[in-house]
Amino acid sequence: MKLSIDFDQPVLPEQVIRELTPGDLDDFYCQAGEVDRLNLFFVLLASLHGGPAQRTAETSAHLNFLIAYYLFVPLTPPGSQELALHYIRKAIALAPKPEYLDWRSCMERGN
Repeated sequence: MKLSIDFDQPVLPEQVIRELTPGDLDDFYCQAGEVDRLNLFFVLLASLHGGPAQRTAETSAHLNFLIAYYLFVPLTPPGSQELALHYIRKAIALAPKPEYLDWRSCMERGN
């Protein structure tokens, strides 16, 4: 999926959130400039906090997972492990999928 930063629409649509994969985040990171790499984190965060109240738990879990992944793998800012663990735990609390549990184990080992 081709991601882009849209300052007029900083909250991703539900369908886009559901279809996003870690590979999409990796591709974006590799192709984007430094500022947009950081901006994507804030788009994901705005989508989490500014999304519709009726969002399903599974979609919210997936968004928390994507944030955790993006922080831990491609972005890797200072404190990435602690931040990623916060979001992966939220994802697991909403939907304890095996993929999320596997990533939590990886994140607990650190980067």
